[in-house]
Amino acid sequence: MHKVVVCLTAILYMTADLVATGTSEAKSETGELVLYTSHATDWTEPIISEFEKHTGITVTLVSGGTGDLIERIHSEKEAPVADILWGGGSDSYQAIINLLQPYAHKHMSKVLDVTRDPGNRWHGTTIDPMVIIYNPTLVEEASAPKGWADLLNPAFKGNIAHADPERSGSAFMALVIQLLSMGGDNETGWTYMKRFVEALDGKVLTSSSAVYEGVADGRYAVGITYEEAALKSARAGADLKVVYPVEGSSKVPSPIAIIKGARNLGNARKFVDYILSKEVQTVMGDINRRTVRTDIQLPANMVPNNKLGDIPYDPLWVGGNKQRLLDRWNQLIDAQ
Repeated sequence: MHKVVVCLTAILYMTADLVATGTSEAKSETGELVLYTSHATDWTEPIISEFEKHTGITVTLVSGGTGDLIERIHSEKEAPVADILWGGGSDSYQAIINLLQPYAHKHMSKVLDVTRDPGNRWHGTTIDPMVIIYNPTLVEEASAPKGWADLLNPAFKGNIAHADPERSGSAFMALVIQLLSMGGDNETGWTYMKRFVEALDGKVLTSSSAVYEGVADGRYAVGITYEEAALKSARAGADLKVVYPVEGSSKVPSPIAIIKGARNLGNARKFVDYILSKEVQTVMGDINRRTVRTDIQLPANMVPNNKLGDIPYDPLWVGGNKQRLLDRWNQLIDAQ
C-alpha cells in the first residue's frame, strides 16, 4: 500500500492540472465531496487521501454493498446526499441511469469506448473480467481447465468454488458471461448452465471471497472469480493459478458516476477527472486492477485487452433482464 501512496504523491505534484477547475459552480461549493463506494478501502483510501491532499477537498466516504448504495441513492433522489458513486457493475448503474449526471471528462479520447455509457452518465474506471482459478497441488497443469466448457469435466464435479449470483455481483457477472460465451440466452446457453449447476453438485458459496480462499486453501480444486482477486491472491503467494477462458471473458467495466443534483458538482467532476487520469490509471496495475485507458501498458501477468474476447456485455440488456436470469438460475438450483 505504501507503494501506491508514494507513487501517487510523486506524480500528483507534477500534475496539478488534473484537479484544477474553472467552472463557475466551484465557487459555491462546500469544499467537500460525498463519495459512495463499494470498493475495498485498502486500495481506495490512499488514492482518495492523495486527492484530498492536492485539492483541499474533504471526502466523506460512505462504504457499502453496491446494491445497498443503489437503493440509498434511489431513496435520496429528491434530495441527493451522494455526489459520486464508485464501484460495482455497470448493470447496477443502469438501474438508476436517470439519476446520474452526464459528464464528458478530460480523458475521453484515451479510454476504451466499450467501457462507458454512450450518454456519458457513467464511466468505467477499471475492467473486471472473470477468470478461472485452480489449485496446482490438486490439479496438474495438463488437466487444468482451459475454459468454461472444461468445468463440466466429471473430475471437477462437486469441487468447483462458485458464489451465489443473488449475493455476489461477480458471480452474477460470471453467470452472464458463461451464458453468452456458451451459446447465448437460448436453449444452447441454458443447456450449458444446467450442466454447470449439476457440476456444482449443490455447493454454492455465500460470498465472492469464499471462492478464491476456498481454492487457495484446497477445499476446492477450481473456481470462478474476478481477475483482481485472483491476481492479488496469486501475488500474495496463495496456492492458485489463473486461467483466462479460451471461449473469452468480457471487458466489463467497474464504473464511476456523478449523481444528478449533486451538491458539489464541480468537486465531483474533479474526482472523475482524477480517477481517469493517466497518472492514477497507471497505478491500477500495481493493485491488480486493469486500466480502461489505451495508452498504458498492462502488467505482464494480465493478458492484453484484445485477448479477453469480444463477448457483448450490454449493461442495458443485463440490467433489464437481471431478475429473469436469476430466476432461471434459481430454478436450476432448486432442481438439484
